[in-house]
Amino acid sequence: MRPTPVHAIVSSGMNRVRLLACLLVLAVSMIEARASESADPLSAHLIALSTTLPECARLALDRIETTDRKLLAARSYAKSGDQLTDRWSWTAEQIREAERSPEYRRMLASVQAVTEQFQVQNPGFSLYANLQVRTLELQLERWNANPRVGSVASELRNALARELRARAYPSQPSAESIERFKTFLTRWYPSTPAPLAAPGLSAHGQLRAIDFQVTKAGRVIADTSVASVAQAWEQPGWHDKLRQAVQSAGAEFVGPLRMPNEPWHYSYVWGTQVARASSGR
Repeated sequence: MRPTPVHAIVSSGMNRVRLLACLLVLAVSMIEARASESADPLSAHLIALSTTLPECARLALDRIETTDRKLLAARSYAKSGDQLTDRWSWTAEQIREAERSPEYRRMLASVQAVTEQFQVQNPGFSLYANLQVRTLELQLERWNANPRVGSVASELRNALARELRARAYPSQPSAESIERFKTFLTRWYPSTPAPLAAPGLSAHGQLRAIDFQVTKAGRVIADTSVASVAQAWEQPGWHDKLRQAVQSAGAEFVGPLRMPNEPWHYSYVWGTQVARASSGR
């Protein structure tokens, strides 16, 4: 066995030194980046506010991809207050439990009554009722991808940046500054409402939201696109005709949704007993 040359040993040692030096530089850079992030008053206050929220909301915020969208969701969570956990999307087990209940069968009967009444009042036209559950995973996916949510979130972040500069928020949040931050969030309103509920707070997540669509000969003529509300719903008068059908059927629905303007969106009023059972209470 031939001995290893001295210059090879020296070269190997120098390579290890260079590698250790690179790792050290990388570690220092990561530490500095984290320190810089924690020194940002906006991010620091968002983190501090999130610690005051229920666990379900904290976990949802962790899965939202950008600070802008996290802020917009945190605004909805803070505004919900003590009602947040009652409004939170049901688990698969809770949904199955609700689907086995007499209340669910009454909801289906109410939907059927509305569709039949609509057809009587509007011969030649029909209603399609979408009762599909919108899981938390799907709500998060849409929240992270929707461009209009991104625009509203950017508007909120810009407003918060001005607020933080004007009132000199500390880089290390205090109880007083966190409360100011929360108050600003809950009192702020966008120029145009976000087209989606914050993840976890959609009525579709509790099997109680129904989206109706007007059809004729199997073709949808009034869909669930926010961009087509004026042309597809308001000008032809379908928003009033659907509301009349709901009222005539005596169905236990609340609606339509006003902000954002969704004339097709109605929520069923679940019985107290079912709602408590499905929320785990």
